[in-house]
Amino acid sequence: MDALKVLLERRSIRKYRNVPVPDGVLEEILTAGLYAPSGLNLQPWYLVAVRSPEKMLQLRAIMSVVAMRFNPLLQERFHDHPEVITETNNFLVTLGGAPACILVFAHKRDDGDRDNVIESASAAIQNMQLAAWNRGIGSCWIGAPNHVDCGGLFEAAFAPGRGEFIAALTLGYPDEDPKAHKRKGGRYTFA
Repeated sequence: MDALKVLLERRSIRKYRNVPVPDGVLEEILTAGLYAPSGLNLQPWYLVAVRSPEKMLQLRAIMSVVAMRFNPLLQERFHDHPEVITETNNFLVTLGGAPACILVFAHKRDDGDRDNVIESASAAIQNMQLAAWNRGIGSCWIGAPNHVDCGGLFEAAFAPGRGEFIAALTLGYPDEDPKAHKRKGGRYTFA
């Protein structure tokens, strides 16, 4: 697929078919994350691909805690849109039925350059999303756990001693029409 086409057509997917992501495709997606640019070439990420039914169940249990803690923020922000609250809570608890999820951690650094580490890990996440979309795999970047101080739950369960939890990235074949998602208008200018 053309790179610009992937960039422009990729959408966050929140409902997946019950079809596993093949190992080879998952490895391609992970490799794309590892090849992301990183400030000072720190390459500060640690990636955990969760895909076994047992581990996905464990992940969903943690996400249920996240959903419970995140709900007040949703209520405050979307009080006039209860359907958004319901849909978001449902997605957080079920992960949309995703058969796989990549957990992204940033190795703890003593150099005091946390912003650089977060930006680099974010570049890895975007690389993985684009690589996934290129192979017909949908994804959704989930940062809610950090808004409600739940990162430690992911660290303890999936990557003890490997660094700070940054985000989760659900993966799977879409069970929704990605073209139905609208994009916001452009916000740029030339100077």
